[in-house]
Amino acid sequence: MPRDIRRVITGHDDDGNSVVVLDETMTPDMGHVLTPEGQENVRLSDVWLSRTVPADNSGNADTVEDKVTLEPPAGGAVFRVLELPPDSERNYGKMKEYFEKMGAGERLDGQKHPGMHKTKTVDYLVIISGEIWLILDEEEVHLKAGDVCVQRGTLHAWSNRGDVPCLLAGILLDAEPLD
Repeated sequence: MPRDIRRVITGHDDDGNSVVVLDETMTPDMGHVLTPEGQENVRLSDVWLSRTVPADNSGNADTVEDKVTLEPPAGGAVFRVLELPPDSERNYGKMKEYFEKMGAGERLDGQKHPGMHKTKTVDYLVIISGEIWLILDEEEVHLKAGDVCVQRGTLHAWSNRGDVPCLLAGILLDAEPLD
């Protein structure tokens, strides 16, 4: 079962002092946490959403929504955490439903890998634990804990060929599409 991620969000009080405005553990029952039906060992958790870049630091309202979408809003960014189990434990038969739940069913290509998809984002990724293979059109790259990747709107998929879950964190920035 994927781990619950704790998020701590800071802000300012009425006097302008820095304070913690949110300290919670993100669980599957929250709208900004997606555990796809039939894939209970996969979890995608949106930590923070910025509707614009540069972001607006005024106010203390939580910015994540009750629905996870594949991409951030136009001109915005999303910070998320994704946990993927080993491929031997994945239910790839539910991949289409998973992407449809994020409003991106049409993004799946699926020819080389069931999760092959393309976004119009620049993704800054850090592998926190475990390992994962980044699958591209012509290449595959093995990434381990501590490795970083900048994924620039390419057709890609993730394959965990290890025997433990892979936890990765990413910031997705809206970008101009190549097509």
